[in-house]
Amino acid sequence: MPHLRSRYVQHLLKNGLKHKGIVCLFGHRQVGKTTVLSQLASNYITLDRSSELQHATESPENFLVAHASKQLPLAVDECQLAPQLFPALKEHVRTDKRPGLFLLSGSVRFSSRKAIRESLTGRMLTYELLPFSVSELENKPLNTLVLQLLQRKSFDGLRLRPASTSLNKHTRAVQYLKNGGLPGICFVRNNRDRNNIFQSQLDLILDRDLRLVCDTSLSLDALNNLVRQLALLQNVPLNLSELAKRTRISPPTLRKIITGLESIFFLRIVRCEGTETHPVIFFEDQGEASYLISLRLAGEPTSPTYSNLDLERLAFAHLRIPFAYTTGLSWEVIQYRKRGGAYVPFVFRAEGKTLGFICMQEALPSLGASRSARSFLETYPTAMMVYLHPGKNARVINSQELVLPMQMIL
Repeated sequence: MPHLRSRYVQHLLKNGLKHKGIVCLFGHRQVGKTTVLSQLASNYITLDRSSELQHATESPENFLVAHASKQLPLAVDECQLAPQLFPALKEHVRTDKRPGLFLLSGSVRFSSRKAIRESLTGRMLTYELLPFSVSELENKPLNTLVLQLLQRKSFDGLRLRPASTSLNKHTRAVQYLKNGGLPGICFVRNNRDRNNIFQSQLDLILDRDLRLVCDTSLSLDALNNLVRQLALLQNVPLNLSELAKRTRISPPTLRKIITGLESIFFLRIVRCEGTETHPVIFFEDQGEASYLISLRLAGEPTSPTYSNLDLERLAFAHLRIPFAYTTGLSWEVIQYRKRGGAYVPFVFRAEGKTLGFICMQEALPSLGASRSARSFLETYPTAMMVYLHPGKNARVINSQELVLPMQMIL
């Protein structure tokens, strides 16, 4: 298959199957979970097939015995469709303590479904498959530069070569925001066909997946309108009262739906520290976000260069990749915002260390970026700051501040 790529998550799954009876892979619909499962397990079942779903629902114990007796691991795709299966899984691994029995996948966080959560808490290893990064699309090794920077005590003595090309001349990066990183969509060259697939997928996500975790009577049209509004509000502190005016949906219902959208890996909610109390949201796949934005901005000219929000969208999609695919690493991403204007869009914490990222157009920090960095470093004295820009040159400013080309993290 010409579009087949090796996924960074595969080594995590292989290692997990050596240690635990149940290993689960989560992720956005059509992010590539089925392909990964079929590559790691020849004994593969999908609950999207009505006959298999009926079997798993009506006789879960027999379902497991019938399929798990063939070859291990048994891979069960879209397993959240049959909550009745999970008590049987719990009992199976209680009596059979071998590792590598089951490899599950789901498009819904199990924590959002009570029957599943209560059955398997502490009994499985979980991993998340993110949309393709630029490096993954290019079949390159995992880019660990961000982790290497985080592990440093200072930037003194750091030597980095300039990037080979500017961001505007990086073909994959130029296309990434429009195409996104979902395998079934990002390789479609025809814009019309790709947009049709985007809309069909959105309808399925909103009318099926969301309703699995969120009891709502809102119409599909109302839900489509909501996600279009959310696409325009990426990285804007989320004000539910203002969003309610735009969508004519009550704040309590909006809160429930946005939580549901995060549970199905459609959105990521990023909390803020500083004096801003509202969180911000990012779309898991920036191709979907671009499609939704284009529906609202039809007829308006597109900028030939990257806006700050474009750079932030690229950064969000890529900065988290090495954290998500590093074994045993506990990490979090937040945003630093103060009502006085200080703003650091991404702050990563791992292993007791903190690294902030500011996206900018210039090759050197502007006065506003410098003030934001100063406020951030005064609040977190042991942290360090990286300025990301679309040019080619890297530069150490001082022991705590570094200028880095955006394409070096892709």
